[in-house]
Amino acid sequence: RVQDILKWEGEEPEVVVHIVTNDIDRIRDEVLKGEFRELGGELRIRTAKVTISGLLPVQRDSESRNGARWRINAWLKDWCRGQGFKVLDQWNLFLGKSDLYKKDGLHLNLRGTNILAGRFAKATQGGT
Repeated sequence: RVQDILKWEGEEPEVVVHIVTNDIDRIRDEVLKGEFRELGGELRIRTAKVTISGLLPVQRDSESRNGARWRINAWLKDWCRGQGFKVLDQWNLFLGKSDLYKKDGLHLNLRGTNILAGRFAKATQGGT
């Protein structure tokens, strides 16, 4: 699927991947890590310019579920370094910031989306 998405994007496209997981408690860490590894392998075939955006905290979610997201992010940082990928750690930027989320506490509102989009744009322009 990655190849289909990127087929018209030139020789070495810059890719920002933002992964969300609403069902963090239903997916074992090793399964999720395996999915990241698989995606990374597919991206590596196509480009070396990859930025992975870490999972965001979910407002009003349990400490356990947000803790699982945080642990995946910690693993993701190490894994991305090993792959030569950049990682956008946005945890502290969004943690406890209910004004960046819709009332459901899960989805970003317009302001939160604009902040996230700005960080993606900066990442593709050489910043983090």
